[in-house]
Amino acid sequence: MLDNIDIRKWIIAGLLILHIAWIGNHMRWVASGQINPWKLGGYAMYTIPNSELRLGVYLGNRPDAPIIVNTTGYNLATRFTNKARAFRCADVPAAALLAFFEENRALIGSNLVFVYSERQFFRSPPPTKIVSKRVLTGTIRVAWQDTQTFTYTNSFCGNKHTASATLPEALFATLP
Repeated sequence: MLDNIDIRKWIIAGLLILHIAWIGNHMRWVASGQINPWKLGGYAMYTIPNSELRLGVYLGNRPDAPIIVNTTGYNLATRFTNKARAFRCADVPAAALLAFFEENRALIGSNLVFVYSERQFFRSPPPTKIVSKRVLTGTIRVAWQDTQTFTYTNSFCGNKHTASATLPEALFATLP
């Protein structure tokens, strides 16, 4: 009897079931606003236009004007954990902020605010009119405790998490 079982059919059936479960889970995450529908397979991507995530970095004492920064190291640090903020409610890890300060050494010691925003669409009362607005999705506030240690607060999806990080000795030693 075991000779008649075709293992390939069972593997294909198992993969099909896993794929259907992933689609359902993706749609659930999108419906609850936890992920960007255009990421992680994009099964809900055509439910809304692409949200065009933006990151603005501001000095803590000048929240009216964004500063020009290099985010290359910051984006590389989040590439495998949360690329392009696919998981909207996930906190930004300390490693990403450390990579940011390694790329932007002149900002070490400056209190900063990272502001994430994305474009969202709203229906006005007449169902034919759709309005696009840029909406704040989260912030990270960085406050320096001393010349080497900073505290940061992630605020995403109504949740706040505070943690501290310390610059590595190799980076701290090269500062002017």
